[in-house]
Amino acid sequence: MKFAIVGCQHYHIKSFIEEMIKDGHQFAGIFDQSDYHIPGQYAVSYGVPLFKSMDELLEQGVGIIGSAGPNVSKIDVIEWAEKHEIHVMTDKPVVIDQNGLTRLRQVIDRKRIKLGMMLTARFAPAQFTLKSMIDEGLLGEIEDFTFLKPHKLHPATRPSWFFDKQLNGGLIIDLMIHDVDMLWWFTGKEIVGHNSMLIKNRLPEYPSLFENAVVNVLLEDHITATMKSDWLMPEAFESWGDGRIFVSGTKGRAEIRTAGDPLGQPGPFVAFTDHHNKTTRWEITTPPATLAADFLNQIAGKPHRLTAEDVYRANAAVLKIDQASTKLIRM
Repeated sequence: MKFAIVGCQHYHIKSFIEEMIKDGHQFAGIFDQSDYHIPGQYAVSYGVPLFKSMDELLEQGVGIIGSAGPNVSKIDVIEWAEKHEIHVMTDKPVVIDQNGLTRLRQVIDRKRIKLGMMLTARFAPAQFTLKSMIDEGLLGEIEDFTFLKPHKLHPATRPSWFFDKQLNGGLIIDLMIHDVDMLWWFTGKEIVGHNSMLIKNRLPEYPSLFENAVVNVLLEDHITATMKSDWLMPEAFESWGDGRIFVSGTKGRAEIRTAGDPLGQPGPFVAFTDHHNKTTRWEITTPPATLAADFLNQIAGKPHRLTAEDVYRANAAVLKIDQASTKLIRM
């Protein structure tokens, strides 16, 4: 199939491009009217044109769109694509307000196109390994999660809309959507309670950018979760941040370090401890399909792991948590 990118303002979309090309699909080009540097950079590196209008996508016979533009406008891209029966994979989140969520629900219910969102954690080997360990019962009955996701801000590399909550959605919507989705993916349990805080202690030049978020969640069966995301990671750190996931169950405890150990072995790893064995590094397994391949299976009507309902559930949950958040400002 031919695919194109509409809105190319986050490096996340590169993994989708690479997976599509590796699977033999044709990259037709990019449409992005901003002056951001990534569209031109990718057009050169992949040898594809920068389209001047959306109509050029139709002329090229594009069947799939990948979108990583401003979060506030992704639903506009989806609705345009729906009119022309073009399937869409977006970076996360798809929507940042209730109006957008209602429109997303309507697109899903009309069933004219297939929708995907880059919930990449589901397709990362370390997280997939942890999911397999949970499913196999190695941790016993799951009782508690902790997600730590410190990020580098890199303000000079961000588009202007990133710093405006009305355009970006903010920390909980933009970053914690991965963690909220993993709670459902790991357990199959619904959220029954939550409380959250958004904290602003720095960056007065960006008035609506909260740089620290803490969320506590209660799932069915008394499973608890603490999620913390921030833009506080020192710029000199070896990776984008020191992301970690801790899971405790009645039989054992597992930890994922997505950036590896900066003072030890590099790369993502899973550590596991139970009541009879000291901590060991668990062998990481590769998911049976990439995110792009899974999306193509959805389009083809084949079995797939990420559904449009998963996309809706994750967006709806973070919107609800964000709206109930207590906002603390100290500047």
